[in-house]
Amino acid sequence: METSLTLLGILAAIAFFAGFVHSAIGFGFGIVAISLLPFFIDGRSAHVIVSISSVPMLMMAAWAYRDGVDWHSLRPALLGAAIFLPLGFALFERLPLDLLVRCTGVGILGMVWMSLKTHEPKSSSDRQSTACFIAGAAGGFLAGAVSIAGPPIAAFGLKQEWPQNRFKSFITQCLIIIALYKVGLLFLRGHVTVDSGWAILTIAILSIAGVQAGVLVSRRISPSRFKGLVAIALISVSCLMMFRGQPQRENARDIPPTDESAQPVETRIPASSESK
Repeated sequence: METSLTLLGILAAIAFFAGFVHSAIGFGFGIVAISLLPFFIDGRSAHVIVSISSVPMLMMAAWAYRDGVDWHSLRPALLGAAIFLPLGFALFERLPLDLLVRCTGVGILGMVWMSLKTHEPKSSSDRQSTACFIAGAAGGFLAGAVSIAGPPIAAFGLKQEWPQNRFKSFITQCLIIIALYKVGLLFLRGHVTVDSGWAILTIAILSIAGVQAGVLVSRRISPSRFKGLVAIALISVSCLMMFRGQPQRENARDIPPTDESAQPVETRIPASSESK
């Protein structure tokens, strides 16, 4: 993948905005980046670049919200992600992404609707652990397939009536471990190339700057407004995924070459005047 200065500038702007959104509402880096990058670079390369460059940003976000970590809630989610991420990764390698992205949008919209239903006064720890496992499994599957792990995990956190600090800590701790898991699979399967190094470095640095700006803004948002922003972001993302699917540039890349285009073209060299 060739990277010009203009392209690096575009990637920097997208990375800063994605990092800002992620830090302000607790998730969204992959959503924003994957929604915008395929319009400027190859679709599958965008997934690989986002997965790798998100690790430094997620590490900084996890450190910023480390005080709210709750390992009891994290364990079921991480177990579900560990089991289902390889399944999503297998689809990423083998299936066209358009249908998968649209179905993902439907699933996210359903999870948001469930999260906004009237909460029960009390819920048993077993039911909460099961719901947490399902959220982690869905997040891991989506991370492997479309590089977006945040919505299912955010929908689960939205239903728990947690304060902002614990909500963001739960999401960032899940996402950093899921991201490291997927990056390992990308390296093992040979999807990482040296050509994408500058793009990865640019996005990683500017996303960290965006996270710092988002931290400052999030401190001025009230809890009720924060919850509304999260719900609106989830609904917007699900609608975008359902109606747009994967950008046409990626769809074209997934179409296998026909036999006619695959055959070499015979080149005829005109006879010289000496041979006549």
